Amino acid sequence: MNHDDLHRDIGRMEGRLDAMENRLEKMEVVLERIDSRLAKIEQQETERRGAWKVIVSVSGLVSALVAAAYKYFTS
Repeated sequence: MNHDDLHRDIGRMEGRLDAMENRLEKMEVVLERIDSRLAKIEQQETERRGAWKVIVSVSGLVSALVAAAYKYFTS
């Protein structure tokens, strides 16, 4: 192997390394987008759980009031 072959091989490796770096940068951008989407989904799930608890609490309160009113008027 002479110096020209060595330089050519090093050039190929540098090209491959540059291509890999570009791919990794693209993957980083995609992963950041996925992370932000996942954060939005988690936030929506948290809000949904909170809304469910409010609905159950309000329905329990209304049921208690109706039961108390029924008991008061039927006694």
